[in-house]
Amino acid sequence: MNVFFQVFCAIFSGILTFLAIPNEIFHFGSPLFAMAALVPLYIASREAKSYKNVAALFALDAFTTHMLSSFWLANFKDFAIFTLGASAFGTACIGAMAGCLFFAPFKNPQRIFRKKISRQMISIQCASLSQENINFRVLYFACTRVVYEWAKSTGFLAYPWGTLSMSAFRTKALMQSADIFGVYGITFLFAFISGTLAETILSLRVEKKSAKKEIRHCQLCAITLLACFVIYGAFRLGQERKVLKTLNAVLVQQNRDPWADKDDSESIRTSIELTEKGIKEFADEGTRPDIVVWSEAVLHSSFPNAYIKYSVRPKDRPLIPFIKESNVPFLIGGSFTLDKKRGKHANSALIFDKEGIFRGYYGKTHLVPFAEVIPGAEYPLVSAFMKKVVKISNGWFPGNEFTLFELEADAVEDKGNPPSKIIDLSQDAASAQKPPERTKVRISTPICFEDAFPDICGPFHKLGAEVFLNITDDSWSKTASAEYQHFVVAAFRAIEYRTTLVRSTNSGLTAVVDPTGRILDSIPLFEKSYLCARIPIYKWQETVYSRYTNWFVHLILIFMAFICVRAALRAKNNPRRTTLRECIRAALNEI
Repeated sequence: MNVFFQVFCAIFSGILTFLAIPNEIFHFGSPLFAMAALVPLYIASREAKSYKNVAALFALDAFTTHMLSSFWLANFKDFAIFTLGASAFGTACIGAMAGCLFFAPFKNPQRIFRKKISRQMISIQCASLSQENINFRVLYFACTRVVYEWAKSTGFLAYPWGTLSMSAFRTKALMQSADIFGVYGITFLFAFISGTLAETILSLRVEKKSAKKEIRHCQLCAITLLACFVIYGAFRLGQERKVLKTLNAVLVQQNRDPWADKDDSESIRTSIELTEKGIKEFADEGTRPDIVVWSEAVLHSSFPNAYIKYSVRPKDRPLIPFIKESNVPFLIGGSFTLDKKRGKHANSALIFDKEGIFRGYYGKTHLVPFAEVIPGAEYPLVSAFMKKVVKISNGWFPGNEFTLFELEADAVEDKGNPPSKIIDLSQDAASAQKPPERTKVRISTPICFEDAFPDICGPFHKLGAEVFLNITDDSWSKTASAEYQHFVVAAFRAIEYRTTLVRSTNSGLTAVVDPTGRILDSIPLFEKSYLCARIPIYKWQETVYSRYTNWFVHLILIFMAFICVRAALRAKNNPRRTTLRECIRAALNEI
């Protein structure tokens, strides 16, 4: 295959993947593009002759997708060299390794048993290089894609954007398998379909009946797999879920540029204005909110010492007295001092009770590499270099524990049974007339892009979290695609753990998502507004994914390791193997 055509295929595959995931054209992505996205890459890599060749193709595909879909990373103030440049390079490296992994079992698949080869033997061997093991090749290609997306979404440098699974949001039935496989079952499905489509296209130039039969088997497998996902998804979507509690919340979307403000006074004033409107809207309906939520990093000064400052600031409307006046608990994004002497501060979710008293915090544990945290910043040379290059010498420090906040909420009556009543004669008549105590709800507060990671939401869920309440600020991206991509990545956590997801953001997407991934309520992007959200709380449940996490990926890794070891042992035992070039050379000699 012509090298230029291979390069074109790899780039074209990256473009199709970009169109499949949420972007400026298709805000929630397109699953149809996802099913065909890897067809060009499969065709190009199928004819690769060396590790170098296939690694370059996979790297080019990964690089193209990243640059087109995550271009907005360049808007992260002065950190573009790291947020976009370094992440693109890292993604390409992971893609190259995935390409080598894909190529390993197929290198030199046939052995020459004779020094002199007949024309018939040549034709058989040459055909086998491109036609043999079609079903296995498609399966292995899909497994390779899963490993690639898992590798780029795991660890310190994890970046779970630009993945095929993101394109499934419009098709809720396909998303439902996330409570079993996580997002990787969807990736496997799309990659398998792409491989099957590629083999179908390539079969048009093949006359061998056995090869066509294999392709038909592959097509049947793809159709069956897709049908299983759709049927399971339809079952889950049709399943009745009973709402046990309702949490009333005012979600504030202030839509301000935090880097443009010299201090946080204007952000606080705007948030107070929107909060008052939200509380009034609840009051007009005869109720009160259970919590008010402001987005990430609204408060610039670090707690607990900053409590005194915000008792008198802003001068015209101090924050702490306003919270006490509102008589509602507040959750606000800000900073908490972990170690004052060493200057360690955590990007935090700060909780205030209805009396305005600061009650605690959750410190973000998964920090953005090279933006919120600098590896090796404790060393003077590293610190001096970073300060000179990007004007920072240190960043946030990770929190040291997972924290849940418990709030009062309304219990939902069971309409299927008659109401019950208990008359307690041990109390006096006045006490007996008091309204019953409200129920409790436990919320977790993943910060910023933490709602994209199961290794953050998973521990929260195991601790008993009944709601994932994310606070974030993506306003710096200045693009709709960045906001939608973050939202779609996060929406899978609701399905994986069958838990309501709430996002209160600075500029979008502020929304409430139910355990099937449906948007119950939201605010348009880049609008100064608020949302009076009635958050449904469902029975806590343990899903297959919440219990065994990435078992599907681990199974694939074991399978691929076995295949690679088997291929290596065969190569060792059979050192002399044919290549396509040897076949052609032998054919010319015969002529």
